[in-house]
Amino acid sequence: MKRDQMTPKERMTAFAKGLEIDRIPCNPHMGVTMAPFIGIPLKEYYHSAERMAELEIALFRRLNHDGVSVSVTLRGVAEAMGSKMHYPDNSISLMESPVVNSIDQIESLKPSDPEKDGKLPLVLKAISIIKDKIGNEVNVGAGLAGPFSTAASVVGTENLLKWMLKYPDKVHILMEIVTESNNRFIEKAAELGVGVGFSDPVSSTSLISVKQFNEFSAPYIKKNVDKMKSLTGRSASIHICGKSKGIWQTVMDTGVSSFSIDNVEDLADAKEIMGDRVTISGNVPPVDVIQKGTREDVLRAAKECIKKTYGAKKGYILSSGCQIPMNTPMENIDALMDGARIYGSYPINEELLFSED
Repeated sequence: MKRDQMTPKERMTAFAKGLEIDRIPCNPHMGVTMAPFIGIPLKEYYHSAERMAELEIALFRRLNHDGVSVSVTLRGVAEAMGSKMHYPDNSISLMESPVVNSIDQIESLKPSDPEKDGKLPLVLKAISIIKDKIGNEVNVGAGLAGPFSTAASVVGTENLLKWMLKYPDKVHILMEIVTESNNRFIEKAAELGVGVGFSDPVSSTSLISVKQFNEFSAPYIKKNVDKMKSLTGRSASIHICGKSKGIWQTVMDTGVSSFSIDNVEDLADAKEIMGDRVTISGNVPPVDVIQKGTREDVLRAAKECIKKTYGAKKGYILSSGCQIPMNTPMENIDALMDGARIYGSYPINEELLFSED
């Protein structure tokens, strides 16, 4: 197997400029679910900037993947705005109670302060530590929930879905406040010299209609993307879980530069519809293949993803279709990285890539 000839930072810098690289980038969705890799419970990760940084650095030393980030989590901004969270010892955080329970409370809601509220200061501190330790080797970023998913954690998903129908004007007020919270975090991330990627599962068309996405989600994603562009000169990536094909055009119109596709969608469709406008990322199944499969299963799935996106004008990043779950064998994540090296080394060996297993 070929050894990497470039550092991840060199690779992604060249990739962004459309220059020659040694292999396609590979960036698995990881984060808090990987806390057992450094022998700590998830609860400890959530409450310590040092542990967040330690995990990301340890994973990078093991995998040499092409981007390191710390996420505020899907509910982190909502928690900073007042929603109550529960942190089990060894499971992901859970919503205990939203800060807003009645439609009349929306207008008194205040944007969060990322330097003071919730776990946001911990995330910013962790990013700073990581930049100091490995920022010369790999691009460091921050993860943030999209505005609509954050709103769901501010008022509760069920309330949000009902209120879009009954009180659309109030929901737009909510979205403006949430979007301002996100923008304030983006400002602080930009001061650290890092960009932001969004995860927005509640914007999936598995949950809302295309029309609802276009009205209540897309305009606010665009405001966050515009803020990042204005501060850093760079755009943002986005991941949307579940079904999303019906909103691909609208998502591209928000100005994102990269779209991470859940494994329920087909990368061949993504290449055809989006490949000329945004970088495509995804979408090896995180549970059935990466967690529960064999090394050969992971390599086979990686090969299929690379094959389907081969020739995409804006490029392709090999990744998992969503966050890699707890108790995934590290050897299978190694295999995902190896898939990029075996089938994605340049010049691409077309005979190998298009061979039938």
